[in-house]
Amino acid sequence: MSKVISEKFSRERIFSRIRSSKQTPVELPDVPLYSIPGDPVENFIARLEGFDGKAVRFGSRAQALAWLLENIDLKGRVVYSAISDFNGNLQPESVADPHAAHVIDVCVAQGLMGVGETGSVWVTDESLGGAACALFSTDLYLLLDSRKVVDGIHTAYSQLDIRKAAYGSFFTGPSATADIEAVHITGAQGEISLTVLLYDK
Repeated sequence: MSKVISEKFSRERIFSRIRSSKQTPVELPDVPLYSIPGDPVENFIARLEGFDGKAVRFGSRAQALAWLLENIDLKGRVVYSAISDFNGNLQPESVADPHAAHVIDVCVAQGLMGVGETGSVWVTDESLGGAACALFSTDLYLLLDSRKVVDGIHTAYSQLDIRKAAYGSFFTGPSATADIEAVHITGAQGEISLTVLLYDK
């Protein structure tokens, strides 16, 4: 019992000292927006492909959607679409419970921003139609307006308000790991392929 009381008093003394201490406020530093040489879109494509991702360029969103229709098997695979202008064969209500998303083979969703420096695409739970739908899929297709590709990660964060979404993440290529004997494995914890469809208008 005495040990419990002693620990309690020790804890209270520590908390009391913390509360009584007057820390001098320190302003956050100004982080410069570092200039990234080269064309942001070209950099984005090169970095994305360096992480086993794929990029396909189109003159318009309509052309990108037509390419999807030609290249995705809507009869033989379970296709989930989180965008209004492309129809999959799995209804959104079927994956209202995130656990049900394990049946998804292909997920089509909207990328919100690209980063040339890292080949990353910013997505949110809303843009993915539920994060589980993308993470459980085998093949993930993200449409991305090429005009929303910024040069570097500092620029990206200066434009983002991460408080607006419950979930937000930069996707950089498909799931991968190299933890075991430094052997690179693609598709270790999630999708095996990530294809970004870049369109100009």
